[in-house]
Amino acid sequence: MAPRASWPIPPTTSRDFQRAAAQRLTTAETLLREKLTLDAQYLGGYTVECSLKALILELTPDADKADKLKEITAGAKMHRPDILLGELRNLGAALPLDLARRMRRFEWTTDLRYETGRRDTGETTAFLTTAKALYDWVESQLP
Repeated sequence: MAPRASWPIPPTTSRDFQRAAAQRLTTAETLLREKLTLDAQYLGGYTVECSLKALILELTPDADKADKLKEITAGAKMHRPDILLGELRNLGAALPLDLARRMRRFEWTTDLRYETGRRDTGETTAFLTTAKALYDWVESQLP
């Protein structure tokens, strides 16, 4: 009998979250090229979520990292960008003003997983451009 494949290990570091964000962004961009706009927005939202979690974990003092990791990976509210941005503010960080303005234009929720159909291509392109800008900004903040 062949050995059973091990389950993926959940993210535990800032870099783990940022790697997940990069993969979700690549997938979302591929879906957009295939005109699967709803799916592109859904996965693009996880780019935002994972990038914000990467920075939150990076800015958390070492002594508090284990508790913060549990906090940001538990519960539905920790998928919400507004909640994660509040966590960042509590750590003394804020998005650059232009990026904050762009983020306010979009609403994203995990409830997209239940929707069918397509979204506006221009809206999806703008959303993914903002997700990429956020990813790039977080990347510039990480060592």
